[in-house]
Amino acid sequence: MPMLFKPESMNVELTTNCPLSCSQCYCKLEGGKNIDKDKAIDWIRQGGEMGVCSVHLSGGETLCYPHLYEIVSAAAKYCGTVYTALSGYNFTGEVLNKLIDSGISGIFISLNGSTEEINSLTRDGFALAISALSLLKEKNYSETWINWVMHSCNTDDFEKMLKLVESFNIKNLVVMTVKPDSNFELKTPPTAEQMKTFSELIKRHTGKVQIMVEACYSPMLALVFDDEHRGNSNVGIGKGCGAGLTSFNVNVDAMLSPCRHLDYFESFGTLDEYWNQSSVLRQIRLLEYIKLPPCNECYYGPHCRHCIALNSKLNGSLYIGNKTCKLHLRNRT
Repeated sequence: MPMLFKPESMNVELTTNCPLSCSQCYCKLEGGKNIDKDKAIDWIRQGGEMGVCSVHLSGGETLCYPHLYEIVSAAAKYCGTVYTALSGYNFTGEVLNKLIDSGISGIFISLNGSTEEINSLTRDGFALAISALSLLKEKNYSETWINWVMHSCNTDDFEKMLKLVESFNIKNLVVMTVKPDSNFELKTPPTAEQMKTFSELIKRHTGKVQIMVEACYSPMLALVFDDEHRGNSNVGIGKGCGAGLTSFNVNVDAMLSPCRHLDYFESFGTLDEYWNQSSVLRQIRLLEYIKLPPCNECYYGPHCRHCIALNSKLNGSLYIGNKTCKLHLRNRT
């Protein structure tokens, strides 16, 4: 498996403050911590020096972070591209203008359903998200994205979700995989039949909204890029989880980890030392070669590198062998 020895993207956790209590949330939000501004900027600077070209700012709720605009400005300066995810809380026209002036490249709004009833099964804040989308449409902001997490309870709503997104003139929707919540429980993963039906929907979709599947959702990518005649094109380093391969995370304590979903935090003097000397990253980079059941027997195995945070949080270990996956097959069907 080819390796990139320089990271392409990084996530920075700005705060654990959040006004919402989403049932799907994987964050430990108690305590209300904020990352030290100067430490965050220093890691971003080092990221840029190593080749990072994309910075993602996350929380908690990023608009609860007191130095958000300074971080956005630093990320734009050192890395070029910077995104943040918002719930819609405290989002105003003035906030949008400040984000734009600071150099924001795109804004992700989190929404899991076309109605409050469906959204509330996994997320809070439906009215906040709709208010934010209305404002972004009113201001003709063109770089709005939707983060939509696929659950068993909202999959059948997806086509209505697309119509809602299109009504706000939004061009991009990202399909994300459900991950273990803050109690390390995986509650509502979609069924295999839902996944297969959904992948066919994506293949035949021709609407104005571009549907993108996040790299973490590798089983879905393997389905979407599987062709009976041409084979499966979900290959290479970008075929799935990029933790420690193409990306890394800085948490609110300014510690480094492979991904914001992997609680393997390490302290190094420089990013170069972490990227090249971390024993955790070394272990992650070997996982592709030692897949365990059912992944080592699955038809999609060569075309899938599933989210390794699943086994880390559910089973306390780093390995590729996803027994929670509903998709695994010995032969193509």
